[in-house]
Amino acid sequence: MPEKWINMTVTKVEPIIKDLKKLNIDIDRALAEALFTTAHQIAGKADELVPVDTGALKSSQDVTMPKGTSKTMSSRITYGGPSAAYALEVHENKEMNHPRGGQAKFLEEPFLA
Repeated sequence: MPEKWINMTVTKVEPIIKDLKKLNIDIDRALAEALFTTAHQIAGKADELVPVDTGALKSSQDVTMPKGTSKTMSSRITYGGPSAAYALEVHENKEMNHPRGGQAKFLEEPFLA
């Protein structure tokens, strides 16, 4: 299954990093904690929108621990895998019917909000 990525770039963090350094705070750790918290907030909103039939898609959600340094740090929120290989189709197909609720773009919408 092809992968689809949404990337977010945070700009103008240099003044914040400078202030954190003055306070002798581990910048990479602070940013990793903030990124992980934000990823979980987005994932929680996505779970409210994900269509549910058997529950396999919803339970396939995964949030990875942040990797990298303060200059290039990333975390992934994913759905799918072997138990829900149809995740991309459900996410992208706006014409698909979801009789038990949920919607297409269930991850993209909260990410962009």
